Amino acid sequence: MKIRNGNAVEIFHITVLVLLAFVFFFYGIHSYSLKEPDEGRYAEIPREMVELNDYVVPHLDYVRYFEKPPLFYWAVALSYKAFGIHEWSFRFPNAFSAFLCVIALYFGARRWLGRETAFLSSIILMSSLGFFIMARIVTTDMFFTLWLFLSLLFFYGYYREGKPLFIYLFYAALGFATLTKGPAAVILSGGTVFIFLLTERNIGFLKELKWIRGLAVYLAVILPWIIAISMREKEFLYFFVVDQNFLRFLTSKHKRTGSLFYFFPVLFGGMLPWSIFIPRCFIQLWNRKELRLFFIWTIVVFVFFSISKSKLPPYILPVFPPMALIIGSLFHDRWKERGGKPEMASYITIFAVLALSVFLYGSAAFTSYIRTVSAEAQQIMGDMKGFSIGLSVMSFLLLAALILKRISRFSLLFPCLTVFSGVLVVMIMCNSDTIDKLNTTKRLAAIINDRSPSPEYVVNYGGYDETLPFYTKKRVVIAAYTGELEMGSKYEDARDSFMTQAEFTKLFSSDTRVVVVLGKKRLKVLQGLLGDRIKVIGFGSERYLITNY
Repeated sequence: MKIRNGNAVEIFHITVLVLLAFVFFFYGIHSYSLKEPDEGRYAEIPREMVELNDYVVPHLDYVRYFEKPPLFYWAVALSYKAFGIHEWSFRFPNAFSAFLCVIALYFGARRWLGRETAFLSSIILMSSLGFFIMARIVTTDMFFTLWLFLSLLFFYGYYREGKPLFIYLFYAALGFATLTKGPAAVILSGGTVFIFLLTERNIGFLKELKWIRGLAVYLAVILPWIIAISMREKEFLYFFVVDQNFLRFLTSKHKRTGSLFYFFPVLFGGMLPWSIFIPRCFIQLWNRKELRLFFIWTIVVFVFFSISKSKLPPYILPVFPPMALIIGSLFHDRWKERGGKPEMASYITIFAVLALSVFLYGSAAFTSYIRTVSAEAQQIMGDMKGFSIGLSVMSFLLLAALILKRISRFSLLFPCLTVFSGVLVVMIMCNSDTIDKLNTTKRLAAIINDRSPSPEYVVNYGGYDETLPFYTKKRVVIAAYTGELEMGSKYEDARDSFMTQAEFTKLFSSDTRVVVVLGKKRLKVLQGLLGDRIKVIGFGSERYLITNY
């Protein structure tokens, strides 16, 4: 009877998680345009893989692009093959990776911590604001997080249960993580395992890791592609290993710098509404032996990217699954207790700010500030007024309940915060038309594609908008700029993708049909050079579309 009841509970849990995942991760991922720059880049590279039938050497705008290994590109290319080339098929592998993170968290936590903790942790993960956003806006970080988290769970399974299958799966997952984003996977996992065994006073366990066979599994995953691309491209190993990994970590060459405390607000905001309890987790649960590995993983990943000279918010996404498990454990352990005064005061402050935010629309100072940002920002704020009112009303209701101490117990706080996240997600999706307009060249590309007669050249002047080749489905010539394509631009067969300022001026002044996408400042420069030759035919996302015919 207990087994049957347990199975029924588990079926209920999985059903709830699948339904919530559909809302949080999958629903409406086709309804908004690709965003600059990452989504354009990671959509176009696999599109060109399919078009060129070349799955070894990645190309971006038909130029060699060695910055990342190809596993995520292959996953998207497979989706394109199965479902066609569009926004939904591009975003599906990323959303599915987020879903698999949740399922892996559930089954891993259920195995070692119980069904209730597993269920709470899984809901915390999928309803965390940053995890939700990164499930719907594509970078390689969610895919990377999936493989890293699986490697962590497989190692822990081997450590606790000693089953050889787990350690071989650990090496395989580590190989797939490496094939997603590079050698950082080995550093993060290796550092975590070593520190964990030190804290366990069991450093001798390193001898049990089946190094020879495990290394064979790891190399079997990563070497075929590395050998294949190295045989074709002599410059690959230096550029990928040295420039894109060691120099990216050790120097500010890639201009993504930030302070040592950069990721503190990122983690706090990304794990809202649950992040309020992170300090208590470290204070009260650190000594729980079954959670130690997940604490250490969180610290290693956080510190590694904090000391790196290259920083972007999605980099610490691998922290989210283990941190959700830890917070879930706290909620399970304290289910019948009240939240502490610091946590309740923090929630009161946050919801008070959100409840009052709608009054910014009546502020002359705020309105004036938005006007200085851009005309488009002013329009967006107008479009989002309904969203702001809804957020304020919801926050006010939660604020009132907190002040009256109606939901201070963990057992009541959990469903209220989950509903808050769910309603927030629904309100965001109801504003997909506004999101669709943001930071994309989709509408300008539609003008280009509909233009008759069609242009002979599509040019990006003084920059590179990475969604443009995806939506035009053709090579975009980049004028007076190379940017992240600098390495690829040095190849002889990339010459058709670039032109100098002089070459562009000559082309635009000729009878050749040219359309150009560029920013406002660069438009003023060209108007001084080319005068009446320029015809403005489109504007969107702070970009102009001009032509000479």
